[in-house]
Order: sequence, then C-alpha cells, then structure tokens
Amino acid sequence: MSEPAKTELAHGQMKDVLDPDCIPMKPEEERRMLRKMDLHIYPIVLSLFIMQFLDKVNIGNARLFGLERDLGLHGNDYQLCVALLFVTYIPFEFPTPLILKQVRPNRLIPTIAVCWGLASICTGFVQNKGQLIATRMLIGLFEAGYFPAVSFYLTFFYRRRELGMRLFLVFASSAVAGACGGLVAYGVGYMNGMRNMSAWRWLMILEGIPTVLLGFCAYFVLANDPLEATFLTEREKYLVRVRRDLDLPSSPSSSPSPGPKDEKEKEKKEEKIEWDQIFSAWKDWKVWTMTLAQIGVNTMIYGYVTFIPTIIHAMGYSDLHAQLLTIPCYAVGALSYLAVAYLSDRSGYRGYFVLGGCVVACTGYAILLGTPRYGPHAQYAGCLVVAAGVYVASGLPLSWLLNNLPSDYKRAAGQGTCIALGNCAGIISSFIYRTQDKPTYYLGHGLTLGFVFVSGCLYALTTFLLRRENKRRDRGERDYLLEGKTPEEIEKLGEYHPEYRYLY
Repeated sequence: MSEPAKTELAHGQMKDVLDPDCIPMKPEEERRMLRKMDLHIYPIVLSLFIMQFLDKVNIGNARLFGLERDLGLHGNDYQLCVALLFVTYIPFEFPTPLILKQVRPNRLIPTIAVCWGLASICTGFVQNKGQLIATRMLIGLFEAGYFPAVSFYLTFFYRRRELGMRLFLVFASSAVAGACGGLVAYGVGYMNGMRNMSAWRWLMILEGIPTVLLGFCAYFVLANDPLEATFLTEREKYLVRVRRDLDLPSSPSSSPSPGPKDEKEKEKKEEKIEWDQIFSAWKDWKVWTMTLAQIGVNTMIYGYVTFIPTIIHAMGYSDLHAQLLTIPCYAVGALSYLAVAYLSDRSGYRGYFVLGGCVVACTGYAILLGTPRYGPHAQYAGCLVVAAGVYVASGLPLSWLLNNLPSDYKRAAGQGTCIALGNCAGIISSFIYRTQDKPTYYLGHGLTLGFVFVSGCLYALTTFLLRRENKRRDRGERDYLLEGKTPEEIEKLGEYHPEYRYLY
C-alpha cells in the first residue's frame, strides 16, 4: 500500500501532506483514520458480498441435491435457468453507480440486499421450471447493482493505491463464499427430507435469510459519504477529502483546500450528473480494451463457480464428496488472490499481475484438457491450478480500471460499462458446459482457455500502452496540453493532465 502521507506527481516528485497548502497530518493519525473506516465499512460490505455470491451460485450446489429431478428439468433446462439470471443482471448494472449519489448509499444498498435475499428464499419454494426462472431473474435484477455500487462507494473514502487492496478484499470474499458454500451445502445435505423438503430447498432458504437480516443492518451502519460518517471526527471528515484530492494533478493556480462548509457545497454540486464525463468514458480506449478482456475472464469465473461442483462430480466423486472438494479450490483461489492483492498494492503494478493470473488459469485448463485418461486426481489438480489464477485474472482488472479514471462520473460510467458488458459472459458460460459433454467437458474447457488467452493479450496491450504514455509524460511530451488553458479548463483535464500518471 502507498505511504500514508504522500502522493505521486510528475518526474518522481512527491508532495507531502505536511505541505503548508495542505492540512498537517501525522502518518500515525492517518493510519488510525484508515483503520476506523475499515472497521465501520468492511464488515457489512464483505458480509453482503459473500451472501450475494452464495445466493447467485448456490444453484450449482442445489443441482447435486436433486433440483433437476424435483422440478422436471431435462436436457439443458438447467443451463437455461442459470443463463436467464443475467438477462436482468446485465442491464441494471450500468446505471447503479450513476444514481448512487442521487438515491444515497444507505438506502440503495440495503434495499437491493433485502430484495435479493427474499427472492432467494422464494427459490426454496418453487415447483416448476417457470417459477425457478422467475426467481432467478429477480435475483439477477436486485443483485446487479451491488458490486458496482460498492466499488463506487469505496472511492468516496479511499485513495487510489489504498482502493486496490480494499476492492481485492471485496472480490476475494467471493472465493471465501465459495468455500463456505461448499461446507454449508455439505451440512445441509443431511437435512434432506426434513419437513418433506429436499436439501436444495433448505439450501436456498437458509442462505437467503442472513441476506435479509444483513440488509436491514446495512441501513443503520453505512454512511452516505465521509461528511455524514458519524464515526469520523470533523477533522477526519475534512482530511478524507484532502487525501482524495492529492491523487489529482496539482496546478499552480489551484486554490487552497476548502473548509468544511465549502466541502459540503462541493458535495452538493457533485450530485449533478456530468454527462460530458460519461461520454468521455465511452470514448476512452482503455475502457473498451478492458471491457472486452473482462468478457473473456468473466466467462472463466462464471463457468468455474457455477459448474465446479458438477465438474468434480463428473470425475466420479459422490454428491457430498464433490461438495467438500469444492472447498480447497476456493481456498486456493482466495489465498492466491489475497497474496497478489498485497503485492500489487505494495508495488503499484496491476497489469503484470493480471497477466500472471491469465497464464496460471490457462495452464490449469490445459491440464484439464490433457489429463482425462490419467484419472480424477490429475483432473482435480487442474481445478486447483485454475483456482490459483481465476480470481486474480477476473478481479484485479476491476480495480485497475477504477485506478485510472479519476473523475467520479467518468469512473462510474467506465466501471458500469465494463462490469455490465463483462457480465454478458455469464450467458456464454451457462451454455458451454453442456450436459452431454460430461465427464470431460472438452468444449467448456477449450472455449474458456481460448477466451482467457485473448483477454491476456488485451491486458498485455493495455499495460504496454499505459506504460508508454507515462514515459512520454515523463519526457514532457504532453506539456503542450496546458498551453492557452484557463485554470478551470486545466482542472477538467483529469487523467489527461501531464502530471497524472497511470497505474499499469
């Protein structure tokens, strides 16, 4: 993580928070403030993300407990039910960050959490394919906005280099959720027949109830922004905004940091949607290279988390044994992702680690494709290797894009575009692991390998171009952009300011 009281500027110069133009702040005080924000924000944010993941993918565990038999699903009906969640999930992801400030985080986030929890509970009572599709589409509708909203929400409190590790923790919690999901599913398996209900029904109900309760708690826990955070002192509220402004390029004409009253006025002005920044995101090349790459890696992660119980079961393991064997896969994914998150934040690099994740994941799928004749142990080893790369390759780029879009609304639009279009992969992944392809699933593994390889190439291109642009700015080749501009025009340059440096 970056040093507490410094920010990067051009030509390797550093600006200290103890600068007379800034407000004096000791490193110990800054670390104490960060811990305070982490302790108030992260328990509820991570808990809800874990429940979101479980409520979305527990259909994979439910399949081993007779869901298809009980609901009369045949052929690829199961794949259809998995895919249709994304019909509502995708279109509602994009607008969420844009309306977050309008609706207020402590209303939007708890409301959608309660709604998807109720939809999950209702899934435990469905009687046919049509009802299952309806509840799955409702889960997709309400879950769609959670990750984009939380990602944008965290930018209100943290600086660029601090945001990386914290977003990693949110995304890595999905691996923790997967491990917990396998363990919960194993335990719930012994409830089969209780009150004349199948184990998969109990699974849906018992994983939906905590979501509803956490949603109600979130309303009282989450602060809308630093200025309304009751857990921060007046000085800390001001310092949060000062620290965020340090990530922006400095300007000789910049006015001194505003006082608390001016901060509140500025916050009100920022609630107005800046359409020029939104269109700027859609014209930015890096938004599109990373969006296309995200489709490839999301095909991998959605196929993996949804079908890993089915894939392991097809190797010859029993239903309950297959549920247990998913736990080491998610544990490997979580540990590798957290290790890479730490190293990435410490070094300030993103692209190199993303490429490493793609290479590891491709190696895992190559093992799965080449070892069916060597038995289930070799195949399971392939699943573990994929796990070591899947979260790094699909989660790290989400933080990487946010790090390179300093404007709030450009960040919201760029992130919303990347996440929404990237999740189209959920539809693709639902149909490439076909029932008739078991036990080897050559089609699913082969297509996923191809998608991840292409994504790796796009990430390599993005890394190269961002690194080249930084070198050009170091040589002063972009200084001409400041010529003839007013202070207001210079302030609006954002990441195009010659002093701004991209993270690559």
